[in-house]
Amino acid sequence: MLHASDFKEFYDISAPLEVAPIYPGDRPFSQEWMARLNEGDSYNLSALALGSHAGTHLDFPSHLLKSGKSQDQYPLKRFILSAEVVCVSGDGPVLSGCLQGSKIDKGQALLFKTDNSQKRLMHQAAFSEDFVCLSLDVARLCVADGVSLVGIDYLSVDKYGDDSLPIHRTLLENDILILEGIDLSAAPSGVYTLICLPLSIKGAEASLVRAVLVR
Repeated sequence: MLHASDFKEFYDISAPLEVAPIYPGDRPFSQEWMARLNEGDSYNLSALALGSHAGTHLDFPSHLLKSGKSQDQYPLKRFILSAEVVCVSGDGPVLSGCLQGSKIDKGQALLFKTDNSQKRLMHQAAFSEDFVCLSLDVARLCVADGVSLVGIDYLSVDKYGDDSLPIHRTLLENDILILEGIDLSAAPSGVYTLICLPLSIKGAEASLVRAVLVR
């Protein structure tokens, strides 16, 4: 049986909701206090309002596909898997050449650490249109290699303004889950175990997650 002491490194790659940017058109995060101890109430109680694609979140095929699977149609093992953090430099789309020399195992996750993490974009409330996204070539390579999940360190794998969403569609049509809004600034490149459990909501096309890397 595994214990926390079996792991030497822990990285929380989730972005704090109160500081994370909001994709244009999405509902902003808010926390309303219904009761407060320091105001004389006998307990603290808050209510949250936010979109399902806020902060660090998973996209499921039903996000774009009429017959696509939703969150509740996946077993838990799809959210606990081997993952490689791949460091990519430059301000253009992530190209397939960055995976040259990588041994990609079928069913693993690939998490792309780009200049988005270096700039700490997931810790800036103002949305940046100029973020590093994925290229169609790298998405197709992930499909060919049987990758189970692809992660990016900002709010979309697609270029801002491209409403055809070719990267989303290429991945989701091939049952590759998409983990968006991760913060890899503190995580070195290498292989880890990724834990990214979604909320249990029937029919959810996306879900917030607390994403963690351990090794």
